[in-house]
Amino acid sequence: MKKTWKTLLWGILAALAVPALPVLAAETPAPALGRGTIAYVPLDTRPVSYDYAVRTMRDAGWDVQVPPKELLSSALRTGNSDQIFEWLEDQASRAVAVVASADTMLYGGLVDSRTHHYDEAVLASRAERLLDLKKRSGSPNTYVFVTIMRSPKMSSAPAEPVYYKEWGGKLFRQGVLRDKQELQGLGRREKKELEALDREIPQDLAQDYYGRRALNLKATTFLLHGVENESFDYMLIGRDDTAPLSQAHNEARAIATIIGNMPRGQIRFFSGADQMGLLLMTQAVNRLTYNYPFIYTHYAPGVGPDTVPAYEDDTARVSVREHIFSAGAFPTRHPAKADFLLAENTPYNGVTAEANWPANNGVIDKHKAGFLDYIEQNVQAGKRVIVADTAYGNGADKALVQGLFQRGLAYKVAAYDGWNTPGNSLGYALCQGILSPYMSPEAHKRMLETRYLDDWAYQAYARQDVAQSVIWPQGLPAQGLAGKELQMVEQAVAESIVKTAEPVMGGAVHDYSFVLPWQRLFEVEPVLKVK
Repeated sequence: MKKTWKTLLWGILAALAVPALPVLAAETPAPALGRGTIAYVPLDTRPVSYDYAVRTMRDAGWDVQVPPKELLSSALRTGNSDQIFEWLEDQASRAVAVVASADTMLYGGLVDSRTHHYDEAVLASRAERLLDLKKRSGSPNTYVFVTIMRSPKMSSAPAEPVYYKEWGGKLFRQGVLRDKQELQGLGRREKKELEALDREIPQDLAQDYYGRRALNLKATTFLLHGVENESFDYMLIGRDDTAPLSQAHNEARAIATIIGNMPRGQIRFFSGADQMGLLLMTQAVNRLTYNYPFIYTHYAPGVGPDTVPAYEDDTARVSVREHIFSAGAFPTRHPAKADFLLAENTPYNGVTAEANWPANNGVIDKHKAGFLDYIEQNVQAGKRVIVADTAYGNGADKALVQGLFQRGLAYKVAAYDGWNTPGNSLGYALCQGILSPYMSPEAHKRMLETRYLDDWAYQAYARQDVAQSVIWPQGLPAQGLAGKELQMVEQAVAESIVKTAEPVMGGAVHDYSFVLPWQRLFEVEPVLKVK
């Protein structure tokens, strides 16, 4: 006798060690959302960590409490872990769920995890304090996320140690060769190259860089025991800006070996960092409201699920599956049984270029038209369609967004995201889509407006426009802007966004002002004006 999908669901739930609870059918109206307080500690004060995540949850009906911004890591300061611990321990006893960044609790924040000078005793003490949080506060739901330190090809202070600007490329290459040596072995030329790098890179610099990585890896390994001893209900580990061969990938393999012997239903491990806070808050509310939605994924034509996106080391197929589970949902192969259809816009050739690449020219080819047809047909059929725009890195696919507006779909989709790494965009799209039925029509529209203004008008257009017309000609820094220079650049950003967005989005663009919250071009925040 064939098993029904409901029978299979009960088996899956049992295997994943979560209670078997009612599932919303695709055609069933969403129930009223039970309200409660979530104590949330983000990675830092960037909009994607703080404002966007908190606003999404509050728009869906939840009271989210966040530490004061002056305690959190920003472009100008290190996060104050000790004071954040005091805040969290006070909040946890009154919250229905705790979602906390271990990077913030241990090091101060995401950037601080790459630059700190804490010794092992301090980190062990903070890790122990985080492990004891649930028992001491009595909070029934505790979710923690942590990152494997990234190893970028190039970067500079303050995002990395000061020496990374000069030595980052060689440190990255050294990590690539060491990882490859363990996995595949090296040819004669590669062995000589690695030996030369080992001699050339200063020993004190290497000790600082690899010593910090080893300490962080040890702390993360220690936190993993929180899943085994039930200190945490769920844990996410993100591989921040990694690559198939790199030092970050090498460390991730070590963590994966440990995770392989742990309960799979309580821990997930994937590429990305900035999406993890919203993913865990979404999972928390899904569990609290007994809502476990089914997600069917449709990929754009071409390489599709076999794409290995930029900044990542897994295929899109693996990433989608891990993100769906992390959000407290379940993948399904049957679109008719899905509560949401995830339309992932992967690059046709499987290569993730940057959004400022000339190929991102806004031309809707036959492949993009077919993908838009899929979205349109399902929206018209009353399906909730989530659009994860991962064709390009650090910005939207211009043709896709243009097509969504031309076909009148831009505000009819459940969610749209396409802002940073593919994993970041995927995670945000899933969460905002899953939470969208609980939002008012006005809040849902504002959420989508924010994404189009940020991911499309700014990241894909204005960011490069302002760099070319203002930053480079005047010799201004791309980060660390201040005073009149910051005001001038923000004014140029606003003008460029309006120029791009007004012909497509109309007067809605004038409802927002635009700030550079970390005094750099990398991110913008559209701020709704008070009327």
